[in-house]
Amino acid sequence: MIDLAEFGIHEGISEVIVTTLSVNGVPNAAPVGLHKKDGRLFFRLFNSKTLDNVLSRPVACANIVDDPVLFVRSALSDMDSGDFEFVDGFPVLNEALAWIRFRCECKKGEKISVVELSPVSCAVTSLTVRPVNRGFNAVIEALVDATRYVVFGGQKYLDRIGYYDKLVGKCGGGREMEAMRLLYELIGE
Repeated sequence: MIDLAEFGIHEGISEVIVTTLSVNGVPNAAPVGLHKKDGRLFFRLFNSKTLDNVLSRPVACANIVDDPVLFVRSALSDMDSGDFEFVDGFPVLNEALAWIRFRCECKKGEKISVVELSPVSCAVTSLTVRPVNRGFNAVIEALVDATRYVVFGGQKYLDRIGYYDKLVGKCGGGREMEAMRLLYELIGE
């Protein structure tokens, strides 16, 4: 049995990058919030390549990553094939500190689908220790607003991204600042 706590997955929402595989064998990566609540483990997906992949092949891999640039790239652009390695025929991010592969059961909704998860296999690939960094967290929050800006538009999302950008400038390091630069570039601002 897989102990999710060993991977830092506790009650609440953990930000991970999910990898999936299309019916044509093309890997995809997208950040998602992995929800653990009352013994359930699930994520929510809007209509997307990720959802299409899970519907056609009900497997997903949660990649635990600490690089903010990788989060931005996976959210706002297509990853390069060189960013993935295949473990037992399924894509995992090269830079993942750990990963957990899940069997998926999707409850398709009109706009948002809920994907229930059952762990199947896992691995820890690096024992890197990284304390909480407010700049990294600000990149994640800015990225949530950036994906909403791309879908819905709206000045309110740009304003919020600007707020988090200032926080990154105050609290983040070089990778967080690079992530924000890339975020603005990829949303066309």
